[in-house]
Amino acid sequence: MLVSKITEKCLKPDDGNFIDLWVLTRINHWDHEIETTVCLTDKYLMLISFNFINEDCTSKRVLLQSIKTIRVGNLIQPNWSALPQRNYGGVQIIWGELEETKWIDRWNPISQDVPMVILHHHPCFYSPDSLSDKDMYNCDLAISAISNSLSKYDIQVEYANIHLNSHINFFTIIYNQSNLGFCKDRNGISF
Repeated sequence: MLVSKITEKCLKPDDGNFIDLWVLTRINHWDHEIETTVCLTDKYLMLISFNFINEDCTSKRVLLQSIKTIRVGNLIQPNWSALPQRNYGGVQIIWGELEETKWIDRWNPISQDVPMVILHHHPCFYSPDSLSDKDMYNCDLAISAISNSLSKYDIQVEYANIHLNSHINFFTIIYNQSNLGFCKDRNGISF
């Protein structure tokens, strides 16, 4: 059902052939955790914010051939960070020069112009309940499919730690602990 809704609302005819779709957790440049639907076609990697309640969607399309780096490894906070350590791995995909990102974009928590994404398993992946579609929340399957799609462009997977840049950000702690980046019905208000 999700695949049909995404293809209907978000995919365009020139996006290429649909390969697969996952619901993962994206960590943005401010260390905010955001529920993200990742759609892979034979031309694009699409990062979709899909409101499962209102069925609204916004997306960022990344041309596969523009991806420069795919890095798989543990998520590492700076040594003196006030944020909790993350004891799991993920994938970082870079499609531009991070050093050339404007200062205003790096320091704007809602900027969409940082040419990079960090993804890891969705919390549903860790659910003790038996989910019929648990593979949809598995970041490892997404990494494998994305790596296979990038191999035709000679982009090799790097295995190294993924360094997060947030040091002291109490708003991030509140944001992540409250799951504000995940689509939920909050007493009649959904976001």
